[in-house]
Amino acid sequence: MISSKSKTSHLDGNAIIAQLIKGEMSILDKVYDHYKPEYLKWAEKKYPGLNPEDFLDSWHDAIIAFYEQVAANKLKSIQYELKTYLFTIGYRILIRKHKKMQEIIDDEYIDTQMIIESMEYFKATEDLTEERKDLLLNAINELPPQSKQVLMLRFIEGKSLKDISQILNYGSLNVLSATISRSLKRLKENIKMNLEL
Repeated sequence: MISSKSKTSHLDGNAIIAQLIKGEMSILDKVYDHYKPEYLKWAEKKYPGLNPEDFLDSWHDAIIAFYEQVAANKLKSIQYELKTYLFTIGYRILIRKHKKMQEIIDDEYIDTQMIIESMEYFKATEDLTEERKDLLLNAINELPPQSKQVLMLRFIEGKSLKDISQILNYGSLNVLSATISRSLKRLKENIKMNLEL
């Protein structure tokens, strides 16, 4: 349950983690909306030169990272305010973005770009060599059905998150985004394993 304090200054992070563990995913939307305006103002002060969309993306990614930590059973409680935890994650994401702007790109960014580009190549199958097409198709086919379906809808059919959430009956866009993120990670791992074989 969200404490009465949540209506004013902060949300009870441990209560929210407990709700997520019980499968109450709608709480993510409340967390996302509650701290978003404050985070965007704070982020703009930290990095005034970045595009405002980068701030929104970093907030979105911070919420996903929080959810993934709870879902993986790596985060069962926090000793400080949820706001502090989320802002710290967002700050780290912005640091990576700032480094990217300075052309100091980390491996995680390159990996993500490689996956997205691979999916774009898959859309234009006539431009793929048979070997590359087979590699990508095999990696996709090795995914669990839900991951495969989500990636096909998002990157092959070009559906929006809102469209996908309606098609697959997701109650929260944040949960859907987390599923896409995990699916892309699995796809990357499959591609890497296939390349090593």
